[in-house]
Amino acid sequence: MRSTATLTTLIAAAALVVTACTSTQTGQASPTSEQSAAPSAGASSTDTATNRLAGLNACTLLTDAEAQQVVPGAGAHTDQGEIGGPGTSNCRWVTPAASSQGSVVFGVTVRPAQSITEVKPNPNRPDSTVSNTTTTGGRRVVVLRNSQGQGSCQVSIEAGSGRVDIDTEVVPGTTDAAFEVDSKLSDYIEPRLPSS
Repeated sequence: MRSTATLTTLIAAAALVVTACTSTQTGQASPTSEQSAAPSAGASSTDTATNRLAGLNACTLLTDAEAQQVVPGAGAHTDQGEIGGPGTSNCRWVTPAASSQGSVVFGVTVRPAQSITEVKPNPNRPDSTVSNTTTTGGRRVVVLRNSQGQGSCQVSIEAGSGRVDIDTEVVPGTTDAAFEVDSKLSDYIEPRLPSS
């Protein structure tokens, strides 16, 4: 049992190394989508309890078949549990480095206690930018480009007082290629989100 827990911890740590470029939240100055700071003192347990994202497993928002339609060669998903912090749910897909597109790592993180207003550019990356838009379903969206370097993009979709992050890193690749993956994935994910 102890070796299973150790292996799980090593796999989670490896995933963090692959996707994180800072010790803070993906696409945010702090925390990263892979690591989360504790909720602020102003956040109450009632806020989390009433958020419809609470308890939603990120792996239920996208099937492996859908992932492979967007990124051919994507392997089966890995449920990373609360890797984004307590109350979150993270699910990842990876293509082998030998694929025709290079390596593509993408994932979905459900964040019931973090809003899209918390998505900020990475201060360590001058080319990291944030823009705002809406989905075809009318939800507010924040697009974070280059927070992990060239070829990285995160699309954060508002859902109630929380958000769902879709993040992609294409190596070698462009940020536009990563955004295209995120955009196609959001077409599957956004309709499955609870209404605000």
